[in-house]
Amino acid sequence: MPISGLVVTFASAVAEHGETTETIRKIPEIEIGDAQAGKLAIVVDSASRQRDQEIWQTVRELPGVIDLAVAFVGFDEPNTTNQE
Repeated sequence: MPISGLVVTFASAVAEHGETTETIRKIPEIEIGDAQAGKLAIVVDSASRQRDQEIWQTVRELPGVIDLAVAFVGFDEPNTTNQE
């Protein structure tokens, strides 16, 4: 299950992009973090790498978004071994 820490960069202050921010907030796999100036931190926790990429592409195409930078990506697999 991939977990990605991303920074969304807007063309202007995040506060000026309320509709886009609300669209991001409605994506169930995304948690919104801090916003400063034109940047918004988000965490994407998706079920698959394919879904992760779909979300990234969706965010990139939203109005006002000019960049999506990767801060961290983890591809941890569930632990399926028995620990005794």
